[in-house]
Amino acid sequence: MPTTPRLSDVSIHSWIVENGIRNEKGDPIEFTDHLFQYDILRDQSPNIAVMKPAQVGMSTLQILKNHFDAKRGKLDIIYTLPTDGDVNVFVSGKVNRIVAINPCMLADVADKDSIEQKQIGDSYEYFRGTWTKKAAIMITADRLVHDEIDSSKLSVVADYQARLQHSRLKQTHAFSHPSVPGKGVHQMFLQSDQKEWFVACPHCKHRQFMEWNLEDPKRMSVDLERKEFVCKKCRGVLGRGDRAVGEWVPKKVAKGAKFSGYHVSLLMAPWVTAAEVVAKHQEVVSGRQTADFFYNKVLGLPYAGSGNAVDEEAILGAVTAEKNLYQGRLVVGVDTGVALRYVLGNRQGLVGFGEVKDYMPDATNKLRLEETLEYFLKKFPNSVMVVDQGGDIIGSRKLRAAYPGRVFLCHYARDRKTMQLIRWGQGDESGNVVADRNRAVQLVADEFRERRLKLYNGTRADWHDYWLHWSHIYRVWEEDTLGVPRFTWLRDGRDDWVHATVYWRIGVDRFGESGSIVGVSPTPEPNSYMLNPDQTVTFDPQEMFKMDPEFMGEQDVDNEEWR
Repeated sequence: MPTTPRLSDVSIHSWIVENGIRNEKGDPIEFTDHLFQYDILRDQSPNIAVMKPAQVGMSTLQILKNHFDAKRGKLDIIYTLPTDGDVNVFVSGKVNRIVAINPCMLADVADKDSIEQKQIGDSYEYFRGTWTKKAAIMITADRLVHDEIDSSKLSVVADYQARLQHSRLKQTHAFSHPSVPGKGVHQMFLQSDQKEWFVACPHCKHRQFMEWNLEDPKRMSVDLERKEFVCKKCRGVLGRGDRAVGEWVPKKVAKGAKFSGYHVSLLMAPWVTAAEVVAKHQEVVSGRQTADFFYNKVLGLPYAGSGNAVDEEAILGAVTAEKNLYQGRLVVGVDTGVALRYVLGNRQGLVGFGEVKDYMPDATNKLRLEETLEYFLKKFPNSVMVVDQGGDIIGSRKLRAAYPGRVFLCHYARDRKTMQLIRWGQGDESGNVVADRNRAVQLVADEFRERRLKLYNGTRADWHDYWLHWSHIYRVWEEDTLGVPRFTWLRDGRDDWVHATVYWRIGVDRFGESGSIVGVSPTPEPNSYMLNPDQTVTFDPQEMFKMDPEFMGEQDVDNEEWR
C-alpha cells in the first residue's frame, strides 16, 4: 500500500521549517522580512527571471530551491556564475557552508561533493563559469540557473541552452542586478509577466508598488526631506511592516509570456531604511558613486546613462560627406572571430569595413589575393595591419612573418604596473602590442561620441551593418576588492567590427602621423576599394545579424500602477 507523502516532500517551505534550514551564517531561513521571496521560492514556472539589487538573499534562495527540486524532482542542474573564480568563491564560501550547517542537505551530497559538481540524491548539480566556451559543453541538464547573468559572457550563456535539448523540462532561471536596458536579465524581464511587489497604505488603503521617480513626485515613494517611505497617494508614512507584507502583481497578462518575472528593489526590503536609500543617492549627487550603481544595485533597474551603451547616433552621426585627404599611413584593424572582419582608415577616420576569407592565398585554398588580408598589404605598400592575436593563430603569425614591421598582433591585457593603455613590444616581443581592452573600447566609443572619429566614403545606410556591432556591446560597473568601481564592456551579439576598430585605433596611435597612403589618389573613385568591395565582402547581413526570436517581441513600457 503506497504511503502518503509528507508535506515536506512536496512543499519546499515545509521542508525548510521541518528541517530548521539555516543560511551559511547559521541564521534560520525566515520570511518575516523576506515575504517577497515566498512565491519566488515555490514558483515552478519553467523559466524565471528575477531583476534584483545587491544583497537581497536571492543566491541563498536559489541554492535551497535547486537542492530541494533536484532531490524531489530528480533534476540535473547547471548553475553558472560569471567566472571560474566566482565559482570557487561562491561554492566554497556559500554553498558548502549551507550544506555543512544543515544535516539533511549534507546527507544528500555524501556520495559526490566537490567545487564543480555535487550529487544530490539521484541528481547532479554542476557549477560553471561563463568565460570559456568549453565550460558549456559535455553536460546535459534539466535546469540552467544563471547567477549574475549581466556580468556573464552572454554568448557562452546562450551556448548553455543546447544543454537542455534532451530534457523534457528545459528550465531556465536567471537572476541578476541589471545593467543597461534590453540586455541580460532585463531583456528576459521584458519577455515576462513583469511582476511588482504591491503593498497597501495603512492610512488610505491605496495599493501600490514602491518607486523612485525624481521627475514625478506623485510616483515617488521616498520623501527626501523627511527621509521616510511614503504612500504615493496620501503621502502617509509606510512603516517597515507595511512594506514587508504585500503580493506580487503582474504588469502584463501572463498568457504568452516566456518568463515568470519579478522585480525586486531595496525600496521594498523591510530592513533597509529610507535614510539609507537617500544617503546612497547623495553619494551619486556628490560624485562619490555612479548613477549606474544606484539604479542597478539599489533600485534593481537598468540604467541607460553615463555611456553604458553606444547609441546609433554616436556611430552613424560620424558619417560625413567630406573627402578624406588620405594623409598619413593606411592602417587596417582585423578581428579574428567567426570570420576575418576588418576596418581600414587613416588618422582622419575610417574609410571602409568588410570581411575576407583568409590571411594569405595559397595552393590549397585557391583564393584570389583580393579575398585575403594580404591584398591590403600589397595594394598599399606603406600600410600597417594590427590583428587580433586569437582565432587562427597560425595564419596571423604567418602573415606577420611575411611582413615584419607592418603586421602586429594585439593582445588584450590590463597593464597593472604602469597602467599604460597601449604598450608596444620591444626586442623579442617586437611585432606584438598589448592593450587594455575595456579602456581601449571606451576610448574609441568616447571619440565617436565627441565626433573626433569620422566615417568616410558612404552614407548612413552603407555603414549600418558596422553600427550593428556597436549596438551589441554594453558596459557594466562592478566594485573591486577595495570597493572601487571598475567597468567592463560585455556583448550580447557579434562585435567583431568594434574590436577591429580598436585595433585600427591602436595602429593609428603609433603610425597615423607618418608617411602617406601609397596607391591612393587624393580623390579616389567612390567605393573603389574601401566600402564593401565586391571582391572582399562575403558576409550575408541577414544571416550574420539574426536575432533570437525568443527574446524579441512587443514590449509593454506603460509604467502605471495596475489592477
